[in-house]
Amino acid sequence: MVFWIIRDGKKEGPFEDYEVREMIADGEVGRETRVWHEGAEGWLEASRVELLAGEFAEKKLKVSQVAEIRREPFRAWRRFGARFFDFFLYSLLVTAVKRLSGVPLLPEEGQVPSVWLIIGTVLPAILIEAALLGSIGWTPGKWLLRMRVENLDGRPLTTGQAFIRSLRVWILGMGMGEFFLMLLGHLLSLWFGLKKGVLLWDWQSGFEVRSQPLDGRRVTWYALAFLALLLASFWLVWPEVGPIYDEMLRSVK
Repeated sequence: MVFWIIRDGKKEGPFEDYEVREMIADGEVGRETRVWHEGAEGWLEASRVELLAGEFAEKKLKVSQVAEIRREPFRAWRRFGARFFDFFLYSLLVTAVKRLSGVPLLPEEGQVPSVWLIIGTVLPAILIEAALLGSIGWTPGKWLLRMRVENLDGRPLTTGQAFIRSLRVWILGMGMGEFFLMLLGHLLSLWFGLKKGVLLWDWQSGFEVRSQPLDGRRVTWYALAFLALLLASFWLVWPEVGPIYDEMLRSVK
């Protein structure tokens, strides 16, 4: 929602709701500050706007202030390692379902996958990840690398928070499963993580990925599980990809 505010007798805006909440946390917008949004009958006190009223219920720390106290160092290989493990695990499940149901794994020559097909493939991944994060706080990849997602104050994510986070991950980081968008998203995320110490989908959201120390045995289990995923994926796709590969070799000769 977009807001306009009156400060020092001057109308300012537009501001997104999260920007106004930050102003409230900073003390720049008080309970009696006049605000307006589309659909409102007139200028109201900020504390009387339903979307903002909760910000005045108790004194809150800014996300940046909590992050300064609680935020862990950014560990790129563990974050991306867990993410790609989950991605390949889900891809393996999708591939297995297609093979069992007789659906071709590769599109026909010249055929471009529709937007609805992409959404239909990615949406279950978003819902599954959100369900896991909202209930137990981790996904298989994060469990292997001993990481857990929670709020900065240590509380577990709600179902809504988990869904929003997963949606951001798949749009901003995973590029909805499209290779070049995924590559671009991860390069951007890596740059942002190294600069800000937090990834795009957790910044300004109050989410944190807590990690515990890793030992050699845990890393070994992760590497073996990842290798098993790759081998299983190769075994499933080879019956369809193999003939194409052989034809390419014959054409080269």
